[in-house]
Amino acid sequence: MTQDPGTLGEDPGTLTVSGLRAGYGRVAVVLDVSLQLNVGEVVALVGRNGAGKTTSLSAVCGLRYGPSGGVVRIGDKDVTKLNSHEMAQSGLKLVPEGRRIFRSMTVAENLRLGAYPHRRGGRIDISSELDRVHELFPDLAAFAAKRAGELSGGQQQMVAIGQALMSRPRYLLLDEPSSGLAPALVDEMYDRFDELARSGIGLLVVDQSVERALERSRRYYLMEAGTIAAEGPSEVSALEGINAVIMGQVGQEI
Repeated sequence: MTQDPGTLGEDPGTLTVSGLRAGYGRVAVVLDVSLQLNVGEVVALVGRNGAGKTTSLSAVCGLRYGPSGGVVRIGDKDVTKLNSHEMAQSGLKLVPEGRRIFRSMTVAENLRLGAYPHRRGGRIDISSELDRVHELFPDLAAFAAKRAGELSGGQQQMVAIGQALMSRPRYLLLDEPSSGLAPALVDEMYDRFDELARSGIGLLVVDQSVERALERSRRYYLMEAGTIAAEGPSEVSALEGINAVIMGQVGQEI
């Protein structure tokens, strides 16, 4: 894409999560998560399976199913009590794991549905947003009339991300976007993330591959047992300590 960091308009401020708690039923999964995400950067959220990464992303975006608490702010605006639809209107969008698209619908229909949170107010020029998505993912223009379920796994992930981008988010939270993809496709996906960051979007990416996450992000947060165990700049030197925590080797420093 050929956009500058300021293309999306005025900087909305930092996405700040403080003391987040969330769970399912009576089961607490996320105990205390605090993090920040700025526009124009890619940040990695890593940790072992079951650490609470997916639940954290869902809760930040307004999906809470059990005991919950904490504060979510965009700039100086408290958005904690907004539901997922209202969060999308505020510029915060989740791309969940598993490519949750409408497989019986065409690619074009899937993308247009992504603009729904803003459609009623006329705040989105659908044609313009489609052009932006097609510029980022040219395959989606070529397969516009094809059913999404007939596409490859990588192309379906493009549809899922493209659908989220149709609501013109300033912050994009992605849960395992590279799951099941060939290494070459993963590299291409992260290249697109870099382009989105340069266009003025902040991306928080959950990735099971710690090494890849550190290579392709500016900063990282490490989750362990529902809390943030460590954070810092994404440097390869941090890899050993992060892996030690994930493997349960107590006493290692990051």
